[in-house]
Amino acid sequence: MQVVLVMFRPDGQRRSFPVGRDVTVIGRREDCDFRIPLGDVSRKHCRLVKDKSNETVRAEDLGSSNGTYINGQRVKDATIAPGDTLSVGPVNFVLQVNGYPAEEELQVVIPGLTPDLELPPATQSDSNVAIDARDLGLDDEIASILSAADSMSQGEPAISDAMMDLGSDESSK
Repeated sequence: MQVVLVMFRPDGQRRSFPVGRDVTVIGRREDCDFRIPLGDVSRKHCRLVKDKSNETVRAEDLGSSNGTYINGQRVKDATIAPGDTLSVGPVNFVLQVNGYPAEEELQVVIPGLTPDLELPPATQSDSNVAIDARDLGLDDEIASILSAADSMSQGEPAISDAMMDLGSDESSK
């Protein structure tokens, strides 16, 4: 079963991210399979679980602060169908399974939410995906904090302390 998360940029361009593992953890921590270094994304935000026997994919929230959404509805554990929109923080993806829906039929479905962030091309190592913080359009100070924390073995306190200095409440995530 071939599963792909397709992200739409505001300029209309698409970015596809193959989901190769049977269980894929999405979050901002370096050890996540799919990493999104944004404060609105919890350290371990959610996971996608492939069930190859009936060709379905489940999205399971991992206790995230801001929730995991399918088509604009907050979920804890739900099946996500081809063509559904998965929202993790401010980033929105459309699920494609075995090429369905077709590329020309893909569209983001999020009732009442603003368009997603423009994200950069991802870098891949093995089956892990990482998105660079500076290319997310983050404030340079926040981006440098996230980058510095990535290179530290115990970076989370540094992020928390720095976010508190910036007046953000990111330390509770």
